[in-house]
Amino acid sequence: MPLKRYTLFIIWLILPAMAFGQDQSETIHHLHHPTQIAIENALLKGEIALDEAMLQQFYAGYRPHSLAEKFQDPDAPPIKCMVPVQRTFLEKKNELSASTVLEIEQMTASSTTEFEYITPSGIFVLQYDTTGTDGVPPESTLPEAISEGIPDYIYLAAFAADSSYRYMVDQSGFTDFRRDNPYEISFRNFGFFGTTTSSGSTTTIQVHSNFEGFPPNTHPLGNQIGALYVTLAHEIKHAIQFTANRWRGSAGSFDWIEMDATLMEEVVFDDVNDYYNVIKTSLDSNSPHSLSIFGRPTSATPGAYWHVSWMIYFHELYGTEFFVDVWEIISVEPLINFAEAMDQVLQTKNLTLAKEHIKNHLWHMGSGDEFSLSDSGFSERLHYPNPNFQHQLFSVTDSLRAVRVSPFAANYINILSPVLGEGQPRIELEATNTGVGINAIGYFTDGSTQETFFINPQETYQELQLTWNWSELNMLSIGVINTNRTLSSDYELNLITALPDDDFIAQNYPNPFNGSTRIEFTLDARKNVKVEIYDSIGRKISTLLNDTIDRGFHSVNFVGAGLSSGVYFYRITTDQTSITRKMVLVK
Repeated sequence: MPLKRYTLFIIWLILPAMAFGQDQSETIHHLHHPTQIAIENALLKGEIALDEAMLQQFYAGYRPHSLAEKFQDPDAPPIKCMVPVQRTFLEKKNELSASTVLEIEQMTASSTTEFEYITPSGIFVLQYDTTGTDGVPPESTLPEAISEGIPDYIYLAAFAADSSYRYMVDQSGFTDFRRDNPYEISFRNFGFFGTTTSSGSTTTIQVHSNFEGFPPNTHPLGNQIGALYVTLAHEIKHAIQFTANRWRGSAGSFDWIEMDATLMEEVVFDDVNDYYNVIKTSLDSNSPHSLSIFGRPTSATPGAYWHVSWMIYFHELYGTEFFVDVWEIISVEPLINFAEAMDQVLQTKNLTLAKEHIKNHLWHMGSGDEFSLSDSGFSERLHYPNPNFQHQLFSVTDSLRAVRVSPFAANYINILSPVLGEGQPRIELEATNTGVGINAIGYFTDGSTQETFFINPQETYQELQLTWNWSELNMLSIGVINTNRTLSSDYELNLITALPDDDFIAQNYPNPFNGSTRIEFTLDARKNVKVEIYDSIGRKISTLLNDTIDRGFHSVNFVGAGLSSGVYFYRITTDQTSITRKMVLVK
């Protein structure tokens, strides 16, 4: 039972050492591509040695025809990015035989090409062939390509590279990765989208030479050009990351930097939407598609490509400049955890990563064509998968017992067709560790939706009293979110019905606030209620509510847009009483 009540309110192979450390049994992996998973599992089981595992990982990307038969999978999709494998090779190079090192270096080295093209910006040099295994499509039909004497593919690649640089470096302010000479981008026909390879303090990029047979996307010029565009944006972001911190420390772990690079695909080339392929859901628990937050919210964030939607949340709310600020912190503190850098930036906005993580899951829980929020959440939420609910409740009084939620993950709970009756939902949560919060989405009979959340970071007990009437709800969705990044937590959840016995006016939440705050109150009977806002010298700013309200738990939102920082007051007046409370706006 709760001791105290506060009413109201997870690379495809990260390959941190690709499990090639001394104690392989204790390594935790974030796996994605089925071929790479199979190779790593064979290493962990002692079926193959380190040299063979490393070679097979490179064969999977560069020479799929050389893969051992037991690792071949004709249905496997192309590998997204080889940066994790390249980095692990550099880390484990001294543990490999000279013959293995030589073969890998020969396999990955850029070959001599027949042609070079300097992009219009002068920033990049594109090295390519038009014949042979690695030749790009030779057609030249675009007027600009014809005038330059180059294939359409190279002309469009130059456009994509220049556009990516212009957006990320010139316009947004990410770290410039250029040196004195034009940056090298080459084209090869291999089994992955692209990769960024480091050499000393600089990098080079390799991109697929035709993208034939790659997953579909929505680009108007077709799947091949769409894949070309987003791959260049992705790999150019890797070059920026390397310049900032050499992919070191927690901020250089491949789950974080692959999420970050995949985000730039969507930001720079919004009309491609290749990332839809990695956020799919699947009923097959072994499918990589089931790893997205929509398919498996119980999986800890970060989770490489398939968790890009978690990053999109922050970009849609706070813009590209948010991540520029994050990478500025990382460039100064190369070993800092990526999440900690995010939290520092959020604190400058009077926000916390814990609360944003809870709201982030609200957006995920409210996506898809079946559960989409009506007027908030992801801008492309209708194109996203429907969320996977781990639990169902079937009445207005129900409970869950001894459920576990992983670090920085969530459980989604759905109440379908609730038994209608008098009262309003109350959610009571008792967890074994602090940092577990709750959120809720109400789907109303009039087609509207509302959402809310609550966490008290210092307490294991949370109570969220909703202001929605059961009689007006078609469905209620609840999320239990663990904001602790290292500890799992067990919890019990009770869903009950409540009606207040007394009038009560709560302190606004949050307070101090930045942007908007919620003012909550209860009524023991139907009565007229007026909610007014005043400044520090008593001038009325606005009237938020002036109406006859039913008995129950209620709330109104106050938005401080256009107002300066300072002290304000809200006054709630009913037929029997008038109460004034202070609140603080901080910008």
